[in-house]
Amino acid sequence: MGALAHYLEQERIPTTQISLIYEHTEAIKPPRALWVPFELGRPLGIPEDAPFQLRVLRPALKLLEAEQGPVLEEFPEDTPASAAGDSPEGDTWACPVNFTPSPAEETDQEKRASAFRQEAAELRPWYDLGRENRGRTAVADFDPETAAGILCDYLLDKGPMAGHTGMTPAVAIRLAAQDIKAFYFEALISRPDSDNPDSRAFADWFWGRTAAGRILRDIQAKCAGEDDEELRMTGQKFLVPMGH
Repeated sequence: MGALAHYLEQERIPTTQISLIYEHTEAIKPPRALWVPFELGRPLGIPEDAPFQLRVLRPALKLLEAEQGPVLEEFPEDTPASAAGDSPEGDTWACPVNFTPSPAEETDQEKRASAFRQEAAELRPWYDLGRENRGRTAVADFDPETAAGILCDYLLDKGPMAGHTGMTPAVAIRLAAQDIKAFYFEALISRPDSDNPDSRAFADWFWGRTAAGRILRDIQAKCAGEDDEELRMTGQKFLVPMGH
């Protein structure tokens, strides 16, 4: 973005930006930039905190008053969660939803699939509430039930996966996994008694404590043994982040 800003300015289009990596911005020297001390992927701080996000946007836009640059200013605040000491190294964030075990007569994989579907069902009301309140969602390609069905059908070898007409199995699995992660996150932050976790705390919970995380690791392992190169690549790169 910093490099693109130079081209835009040559066309007399003023630019400003928010930077997450100070050293890169300092080297590129964009016309105007505000560096923020937040984690990667969150240039405005934590989600659903509109007053704090406005405090970030205002000084970034105010940089447009500078007639020439480069101008690189530092945002003086950390996110409210970090300032309060809520970090992955501090108190462990926990999901307020209780998940009950699946029936004993199922096979191990069927139990994991049943537990996953039950989680999704228990989280769905909170997801719906949050979507209604926010008026938007990052769940883009499949509704939660269809996404869960695609993943479970692949894991359990139940033939053609529902809801992905025109897609290869690899693409359907990748998009379903993305939607499931977004669904879980949006459902959890919509509960009034849920702390707002940073992305690392959420990832530790999702991959360490949920049936959804276990299912995606199972699918990753299954993809690794496929003859289909696209499925193998999906398992290697698009399902489970490194370290989880």
